[in-house]
Amino acid sequence: MGNRVYNFSAGPGMLPAEVLEASAKALVDYQGKGFGIAECSHRGKEFDGVLDEAIDKCRKLLSIPNTHDVLFLQGGATQLFNTIPMNFLTGPADYVVSGEWSKKAASSAQAAYGEKIRVIASSEGSKFDRPPTGWTADPAASYLHVCSNETVHGHRLVEWPEHPTLIVDASSEMMSRPHPIARTALVYAGAQKNLGPTGVVLTIVRKDLYSRIAKSVPKIWSFQALAEAKSCLNTPPTFGVYFLLETFRWIENQGGLAAMEKRNADKAALVYGAIDASNGFYKGTVADKAARSHMNVTFTLPSEEVTEKFIKDASKAGMVALKGYRTVGGIRASMYNAMPVDGAKALADFMTAFAKSA
Repeated sequence: MGNRVYNFSAGPGMLPAEVLEASAKALVDYQGKGFGIAECSHRGKEFDGVLDEAIDKCRKLLSIPNTHDVLFLQGGATQLFNTIPMNFLTGPADYVVSGEWSKKAASSAQAAYGEKIRVIASSEGSKFDRPPTGWTADPAASYLHVCSNETVHGHRLVEWPEHPTLIVDASSEMMSRPHPIARTALVYAGAQKNLGPTGVVLTIVRKDLYSRIAKSVPKIWSFQALAEAKSCLNTPPTFGVYFLLETFRWIENQGGLAAMEKRNADKAALVYGAIDASNGFYKGTVADKAARSHMNVTFTLPSEEVTEKFIKDASKAGMVALKGYRTVGGIRASMYNAMPVDGAKALADFMTAFAKSA
């Protein structure tokens, strides 16, 4: 594909060149059939084969048991902020608010269901500089909702919590490491971080939750109805699902999720090392270093002027999309699975040189 720049955007993030090339080829001509995958009927054998293989590879990569369904949905992960309580809220539900996205999830649910949505812990008082600690969820709650990696504020849950009905927004770290899917009730992730282009939400649902769904829930929002239709209740995002399949193949070829975890840890260590060795020139925004994200590295520089120069100089050096989230500022370097170790090393080396010359 020629020389590609290192794209540190939080989403859509950098995608594997091999996946882009394979998907582009299939978009033009799928398996030599003379038509592209996006032109295939979602009821036809071609797409049915894609869907079956994507589900199978997803199950194998994540060790998903038969107690759970794998869905490829539309509407974005934000839509699930409302469809999750619509389907599964039978009494009070507990939310842990650790950053921008878990706050939005709780606020969306509260707007519709009021006091049934309980925020049991929040780190907003310290500007979301860490995940909340010292909280206990009610095991009898309809569910416990957490966000496992906060893209805006740059921290993660190193271990997912225990709860009989654990729901996890894993959008920005899905398949970056092994996940304990078997002990969760529902996990969801927008594709546009580690998995593919925008337009698909990978959703993994434990089947015993379906008995909670009221008959008044429209089929298009019912996880059970969507599962029974194998994500084809309406026309699914066929090309997006195909792209996910190519990504699953690529992750397998990289050695699976354990290999991805090691590589992501190595990348994060390079950039955090540059921060920690800068004598305060770079200041990480996460107070608890143990919780620093491996996907989204956030830090500040001495001033806005210096920050703008850093962004411009980095772009000239082939590293783009480093500007921090609009409500936070500073720098955010997102290093999803497709970011090579060389990209993280290039950024770390640039940071070291920039700090010395500033």
